[in-house]
Amino acid sequence: METQRCVELFNSQIFTNRSIFTKSAFIEVLIHLNYILQKLSKKNNRIVWDDDIQNTQDTKDITDLVNKLRNAACHSDSDENYISDTAVKSVFNVVYGVCHNSIVIGDTGALRNDYKDDIAFYYGDKRIYLIRHIERLLEELPDKISNLV
Repeated sequence: METQRCVELFNSQIFTNRSIFTKSAFIEVLIHLNYILQKLSKKNNRIVWDDDIQNTQDTKDITDLVNKLRNAACHSDSDENYISDTAVKSVFNVVYGVCHNSIVIGDTGALRNDYKDDIAFYYGDKRIYLIRHIERLLEELPDKISNLV
């Protein structure tokens, strides 16, 4: 059920049309994906790929990344909303297409998108790609979930 709703939102083009409801839809997708990924993890079927994920001490794979983003999106006072090692709060920034220095924060780096065919979503300095991460999860999750039954 959760994946079906995520697919509906993804297919609606709300993430590419820059709607007033884009942020709301994105948060809903994060909530559903986090629920599924945490459930899979508890059942020893964790999704652990880390392609294009900024590996940190507490973010090793896609399951960690979605969890951090969900926490940031749902809790405005979360430390996840801050750029690492700064007092700069960065909530729901979106980078469409290639841009290597969308927002530069001192020496800590930049909010960026390395792909012309993708959209990068940020909370703090945590980035998730629409195609490379979210679409991939939506393609893989049905098989993972069916294996649990």
